[in-house]
Amino acid sequence: MRLSGIVMMLAVAALVLTSAALGADMTNAARRELDTAITHAGLAAGYNATAEIELHLHHVVNCVEGKSGKNYFKASGDVCEGMGNGLFADLKDAGMAGPHAAPYAEIGNQVALWGIAQGMAKDVGRAKAAARMAKLILEQAKVNFK
Repeated sequence: MRLSGIVMMLAVAALVLTSAALGADMTNAARRELDTAITHAGLAAGYNATAEIELHLHHVVNCVEGKSGKNYFKASGDVCEGMGNGLFADLKDAGMAGPHAAPYAEIGNQVALWGIAQGMAKDVGRAKAAARMAKLILEQAKVNFK
């Protein structure tokens, strides 16, 4: 085998190892973002005031969508800052595990957004119910993230 063939094989091996490491990093980022979103959905469900419910549901949306998300609300803070690129993006980059969890993350995000709207309408009961459902749905995303 020529030197150029060996160099090519080493380059391919390095690319494969780099891709595997990147996939593992995105998997870890997605797990941390998902756990944080679940925690904040649970926090939202525990409050009886719409301001706190909305705040924590915004945290859920910010973790799930990331800074480039269309519903990202900077004023609420980003409790997932530094973890990754947002759950949606990190699930896409997580290899085979991501597609199993993604539909649940999408539904959980929509339920959280609906809960924010209910909070803005001052309907505590529906906002809390949305927070509980968002938590349950995101927990299913975690179960299916394999």
